[in-house]
Amino acid sequence: MKDTIVPGLSIETRRGFIVLSLPAQISWQNYAGIREGVSKALSLAAGAAPPRGRRRGGPRGGVVVDFGDAVLLDAAGLVLLARAETRAQLLGCVLRAVVPEPSVHVRRALRLTGLARLVPMFPDVASATAAPVPDGDGTDVDTTHVLDAIRALHPGDAGLAPNPPAPSELMITTTAAGDGDHTVVHLSGVLDEVTVPRLGETLTKLVEGNLRHLMVRMHDRLGVRCDPLPILLGIRWRVAADGGCLALPALPARLREIIDREGLGSVFTGCRSIEDRLLAAEPV
Repeated sequence: MKDTIVPGLSIETRRGFIVLSLPAQISWQNYAGIREGVSKALSLAAGAAPPRGRRRGGPRGGVVVDFGDAVLLDAAGLVLLARAETRAQLLGCVLRAVVPEPSVHVRRALRLTGLARLVPMFPDVASATAAPVPDGDGTDVDTTHVLDAIRALHPGDAGLAPNPPAPSELMITTTAAGDGDHTVVHLSGVLDEVTVPRLGETLTKLVEGNLRHLMVRMHDRLGVRCDPLPILLGIRWRVAADGGCLALPALPARLREIIDREGLGSVFTGCRSIEDRLLAAEPV
């Protein structure tokens, strides 16, 4: 059985599990369609189990949510998983998540919010569907603390409503680097004429907050639809005047071409050549 509900979203059955594969980008814009798919998958799993499976002590159906190479553009994907876990508990279903090892930001988000403790993570669908569905009592969980953690991670989505206004397609998160001195700015989504000013505002606030050593990490699927160099150069000169740096490791190919063409490769390097050390020490 295979069904497509919204572009990039599919449901199929593997080894008795209902597997929901998510679109390449997850945001509030497609949240409603994905939520419908999750509800359908959980209903199918609950219906496939014997009636006693919906009571404690009986065998339970299983649902696997496959993030694949999906990019989380806002809090929608995390909210979706938290609410799916609550519904899975009510239906007596087992919920699992597939997050490939390269999807560092998704794995990190699940850990920071506590979702990884509620929904077991697997590197691929094969391993997620190979592990048997446990019998016995289910554990009642309260995802309130998880939703609070998601709000902290995405303060712009404080309401966590299923139908908020359409957000920008650029996701910006910051983390402290392992050396206690540098700040890492993670970008995913799209850099265009609308979102580049947001990046500039974020970097400016960091600098005005006395953060002088910045590393901008761009997701390998980041879309680059305009030239962000004017913004990046402005921040670079500003922090350099105070002995800081603006490093750009692992650039998307298009932006690398622009920087190489302009001969600016040596401009966006970290002070004290810290990139390799920080990337090795950065938590996932």
